[in-house]
Amino acid sequence: MAIFRLNVEDDNLHNAELVIAKKTDIELEKHLESWLENSPEALVEGELILWIGRQTSANVEDSTIFPDLLGVDFEGNLVIVELKRGKAPRDVVAQLLEYAEWAEKLAEAQIRERAEAYFRDAKKETTFQDAFSATFAFDSEMFEDNMPALNRRLRLFIVAEEIPDSVSRVCRFLRTSHDMDINCLTVSTFQTESGEKLVNTEAKVGQEDIAASKAVRQNVPSRSGWSDKKKVREEVLETVQELTGGDTTVEFSPKQVYLRILEKHPDFKGTNVRPALMWGCPNLSSYRLYPGNHKYYWWVKPRTYRLYNPESDKVEK
Repeated sequence: MAIFRLNVEDDNLHNAELVIAKKTDIELEKHLESWLENSPEALVEGELILWIGRQTSANVEDSTIFPDLLGVDFEGNLVIVELKRGKAPRDVVAQLLEYAEWAEKLAEAQIRERAEAYFRDAKKETTFQDAFSATFAFDSEMFEDNMPALNRRLRLFIVAEEIPDSVSRVCRFLRTSHDMDINCLTVSTFQTESGEKLVNTEAKVGQEDIAASKAVRQNVPSRSGWSDKKKVREEVLETVQELTGGDTTVEFSPKQVYLRILEKHPDFKGTNVRPALMWGCPNLSSYRLYPGNHKYYWWVKPRTYRLYNPESDKVEK
């Protein structure tokens, strides 16, 4: 997929030209691991990942494995990333499944220990719980245990310059027929005439509903009716409007939103509230992760929000 730079003269967008950026040959695997580690929002658009390991060593039977990147998402799910330079080899799927088999057995205490060892190596003086709370602006009042349970589900990623059909077919089969959250992303690097380097990512596998084909064959609903982000955001906004009566001075907490939704939808997950609020809250730094103009809320202080007031709420740049 080509990447273009928009060449504009005299602020005249109508007469602007598209100038193609040349594809470059950077030692992608060498650098990409660091890029992703430094930019945890780059793996999944609009979502942060808390990294808890890089080249983590683990003993499996008589061998040692080294997953490239290990992380957790805002629901406490483990994220495993395997990076490949050039074309992803066919055996990368088996390699990733071996990592998954190991990771699935990790207890919460082991995950915390690995995370805190990673933080120490990175000269970060923090605990896992503090890092989790800081990364995800976590509302501890939402859960009795203060955090979601860890490692309820695995999320697997293959990232390479090229994903061959032999790899994408197997991953798509595992995703749609065997309930595995497995994703394939391609990464390309480009350089403009001025020397600016650009990186393009594209999801090759990951847009399909998990286990969708199995659900259709068995004529049963998929795992959750709340997997659609748009549906979740609409429900949260509607509930906030109910709680506040549309008054931008009335404050509310994520817990209040969750409890009100729970009255209507007992299957709604509390972990859905926070990202829906962050998506529409322009004075939070994470707002930039979500493309578009969707200003609905205003962060007041920890665990406190109100509706966005376009007349008075201004974000300092």
